[in-house]
Amino acid sequence: MRFFKTEIGAIVLWLIASLLGAALLTPYLYDAGKTLAENASTADYPSVIESIASSAERAKPDRYFSRCLLFSAIVLLPFLIRRVRSIPPRPGSDCYALKKLSWSQRLLHLSSGIIVGASVLGILAVILNVTGASFSEGASIPAGKFFTKAFLPALGAGVIEELVFRGLILGLWLRACVLWKAWLGSAFLFSFVHFLKPPDGMVIADPRAWHSGFEILSSTLGHFTNPEFFVTEFATLTLLGLILAYCRTKTSSLWLPIGLHAGLVFALKTFSMTQDLDPNSPLHPWFIGGDLKSGIFPLLSLALCFVICVFLVRKLSPASR
Repeated sequence: MRFFKTEIGAIVLWLIASLLGAALLTPYLYDAGKTLAENASTADYPSVIESIASSAERAKPDRYFSRCLLFSAIVLLPFLIRRVRSIPPRPGSDCYALKKLSWSQRLLHLSSGIIVGASVLGILAVILNVTGASFSEGASIPAGKFFTKAFLPALGAGVIEELVFRGLILGLWLRACVLWKAWLGSAFLFSFVHFLKPPDGMVIADPRAWHSGFEILSSTLGHFTNPEFFVTEFATLTLLGLILAYCRTKTSSLWLPIGLHAGLVFALKTFSMTQDLDPNSPLHPWFIGGDLKSGIFPLLSLALCFVICVFLVRKLSPASR
């Protein structure tokens, strides 16, 4: 029980409680969503409510689970922060506090990260196209779709996920652990959370049953028993988490990780809209999986990204200025 009295234990307990909360809430949210959709088909509701009802009608049980997980994590987050603040930090951990940068420095960090992230996956996309592992869809992408499907997700992931994982979670981890353990622990958590979704094609017999959320949770955790999943997907996101944690601590800022994360997501979404991967390619599934974040080639691309970042932070870190 001493483990749960530490910062790391508090984070683990927060994650477990969030998962259990999501499993318990899912059937009730599913029932409420489907009931709203049924009523909206016969009643006259405001356009906003009808839009929500339409989304609720299309959503599958796993989407309800993900929304419940997000809700549980946010509701329980203040308890995690209050618990961690009550624990004395490790001596010397204050040296990893975030520093204030000028706007010119922020812009330099942000733009450098975007360029590096987009370029690394852009090079991989070109290699896949040249080798025949991917092919162009041919159709032009409307500017509106490009904005909503590539730019906004990149901006959201870069800002929100970095504030949570490198701003809050890594900050808490640094209070309790030496640097390399904080990097590794936060990277594993970053990767683990990203795969908290059930496999494609999962069927729930009765989504309204009280135990349906636990069925989804069980299928979700089943990912981690597949060796191919660890090599082609989990390792890739874990390495990305390590790179982002390295950039955050070495620059004492979130601006480089935000830019790097946004650049990678932007390249990933752009590739998904403009290219299709050939499932019959000899590179599938070990070297390249379902997208640019799955497989050995994406893992090698992130290794190149890490090498670039090592040189980049030497120019951007506070010690070098």
